[in-house]
Amino acid sequence: MNYQYVELGGDVSFIARGKDLKELFRQAAIAMYNVMVDVEKVDKVEEVEVELRSPDLSLLLHDWLSELLFITDTKRLVFSDFSVNITKEGSEYLLRGKAFGEKLNMSKHDPKTEIKAVTYHSLKIQRSGDLWEGTVVLDL
Repeated sequence: MNYQYVELGGDVSFIARGKDLKELFRQAAIAMYNVMVDVEKVDKVEEVEVELRSPDLSLLLHDWLSELLFITDTKRLVFSDFSVNITKEGSEYLLRGKAFGEKLNMSKHDPKTEIKAVTYHSLKIQRSGDLWEGTVVLDL
């Protein structure tokens, strides 16, 4: 587990870590879904592809998590694993990702907390020694 939660009043904050940006974005997505459901109970039955562009890594992380949350809200899918590829194209970062999961099943997944949104509050990505760290706040 390469993330840790920090209590923040009515919100949840976490710091995700990875040896590279791909792992950081993967861990951030796992951390977000673990707030909603026990990701260990989510089977990898369906695959969803996501492609995003942003001039800023922090904004790209926000958009990645927000897009996954949108898919969960509209398609009732929850995810337990992710593959992410991030490249720099000119002045923009391009994210191509896949999310693996299944339809939300109330009895199987035992939903925990509903996330309203990924916020911009305290959102950041930074290099810390050999690791990349990303800080995210979720509005519950």
